[in-house]
Amino acid sequence: MDQATSLLHQAPLDRPTAHMLCRVLEDGWALIRGDFAGAVAEKTGRMNLADGILALANAGQRDPEVLRTYAVTRALSLRSPASAKRTAA
Repeated sequence: MDQATSLLHQAPLDRPTAHMLCRVLEDGWALIRGDFAGAVAEKTGRMNLADGILALANAGQRDPEVLRTYAVTRALSLRSPASAKRTAA
């Protein structure tokens, strides 16, 4: 279990909610994983994604689509230009 998944499992939430948040994490990561280059950028990206999910969940949000959209947008906005995968023109 990686650090991002562990963060969600350790949140003070009921078990079904924690599992739902982990699914949101994996679904969100599947959408943006290609936008991160290198192990450090990937780890940071996943943690930013998990932090966004947890922040909104702690505020009471339980809609997986809303959680994923917010967290993905947040993780991409926090991505440093150096960690972005470069595409050749």
